[in-house]
Amino acid sequence: MYTKILVPLDGSELAECVLPYVKWFIQVSDVIEIIFLRAVEPFRIAGGLEAQVMPEDKENIEQDAAGLAAKYLDKIAAQFKDSRIKIKRVVTIGKPAKTIAGYVGKSDVDLIIMATHGFSGIHHWIRGSVADEIVHAARVPVFLVTTRDRPPDQPESNNARADGK
Repeated sequence: MYTKILVPLDGSELAECVLPYVKWFIQVSDVIEIIFLRAVEPFRIAGGLEAQVMPEDKENIEQDAAGLAAKYLDKIAAQFKDSRIKIKRVVTIGKPAKTIAGYVGKSDVDLIIMATHGFSGIHHWIRGSVADEIVHAARVPVFLVTTRDRPPDQPESNNARADGK
């Protein structure tokens, strides 16, 4: 079973659609640690104009973004207060797919749970997909969730009668 789960989040509602699945995995598996990871994109200005920004200003902008990402992960982690589960928050600066794959390669994560738009065809080809890159780069299973998916039933909510009464 899965014991150490990585949950990449980008701050969007779409990414957060995985949270019920994370809670479900905690209940049905031997999870001992969950790592919430937020990859902050490096500072860029269209047309390559970032070269005109002072390096220390660029660093300050990226550090401010990392600070906001850490606060966001703190809010998410608070939903998973459980004395038996270790919760870790990781903020990286870099391209999401590359930093997520790099983190997985250096850790002993055994499952990634992440959201995907679920695009296919020409739309997927034009836009690309961080989830697709992770699926191809990761050396561990990747559990993908879309907003169209229905979260699994929680074991304690199975008290409903079959006849709906």
